[in-house]
Amino acid sequence: MELDVSGLQVTYAGVIRALRDIDLRVGTGEIVAVLGSNGAGKTTLLRAVTGSLKRHRAKVDKGQITFGGRSLVDAHPADVVNRGVVLVPEGRRVFGRLSVEENLKAGAITVRSRATRAERREKVYGMFPRLAERSGQRAALLSGGEQQMLAIGRALMSGPRLLLLDEPSLGLAPQIVTHIGEVLKQINQEGTSVMLVEQNAAMALGVADNGYVLELGRVELSGPAAELAASDDIASLYLGRGHTGGTDHDDTPARPDRPGGPGGPGDGAGGAASPTGTAGGAAPRPTLSRWTPPARGRFGLLGAGAATGTGRP
Repeated sequence: MELDVSGLQVTYAGVIRALRDIDLRVGTGEIVAVLGSNGAGKTTLLRAVTGSLKRHRAKVDKGQITFGGRSLVDAHPADVVNRGVVLVPEGRRVFGRLSVEENLKAGAITVRSRATRAERREKVYGMFPRLAERSGQRAALLSGGEQQMLAIGRALMSGPRLLLLDEPSLGLAPQIVTHIGEVLKQINQEGTSVMLVEQNAAMALGVADNGYVLELGRVELSGPAAELAASDDIASLYLGRGHTGGTDHDDTPARPDRPGGPGGPGDGAGGAASPTGTAGGAAPRPTLSRWTPPARGRFGLLGAGAATGTGRP
C-alpha cells in the first residue's frame, strides 16, 4: 500500500498557512526521508497524515491524502492506526510510569490475538535486546536511546503497514543513531514502508530510497536519496560540508523566503535575523535551526530531555 499526498494545503486557526501545495509519495516497500529545519512544516505534514490536525486548531484547506486508495483527510486518528499508519512521535513520549513490557502491551491494544501479540513482542526484543534485558524496568529509568528503542517497538506492536517517525535521532549518541538506522532498514525489508522525518540528513538519506526537502511549507527539493545527499545545497545545509567542485554558489544571494535570508527566520529560539551579508552584499547561506525538547507531560509521558540517562548509549 502506498501513501499519496497531492496539492496539500494546511492552515492553523484559519490564519497561518503551514503547508502549501505539498506533493509527496511513499511507495509500497519504500523508505522516504523528509528533511527540513524548524518551521518547515514537517510536523504539520505528520499531523495531517495521522488525523490529528483538529487537536491543534488546524485543517486541510485543499488537496488529498490517500493511503491504499482511501482518503485520510479528516479521518479519526484511531481509524488511521487501524488502517495501518502508525506514528513514532517526536520526543519519544513513552509512558514513564509503566514498565517496558507494559509500554509494549499498550502498543498492541488493538491486537486481539494473544499469539500475535506474543510474536510481535519477541520480534521487538530481537531487534532491541536491551529492551528484553529491561522488560520489567520502568520506562522513566531508561536512557534516551533505550526510550527511543521502546517508542519504535511500541509502534511495531500494532503491525503497521506504514511507519512514520518524527526526529528519531534527536539527542542520541552516534552509535545509537546508527543502530536505529539499521533497524529501520530491517523493518522495511520485512515489508513495512517508512516515512522518516528528520533534521539528521546523513542518517535519513543513508537509509532512504527517496527524499523530500521542505522549506517554509513547500517542497523545495525531491528525488532519489543518493542524489540529494550528493547535492551541494543539502551538503552545505544539512551535512556540514561546504560547496565543492565547479560553480561557486557563494555569490548567489539567499532567497528572502528561505531561512537565514533577508526577512526569513534566523537560527535562534526567538527567530532573530541572520548576520548581515558579506562585503560584496551576498547574504549568508541558510543554517539549520536547533530543536528544543518538550517538557515532561502528563500521565508519565516523557519528552526527549526527560530521560534520566540522556546522553548514555
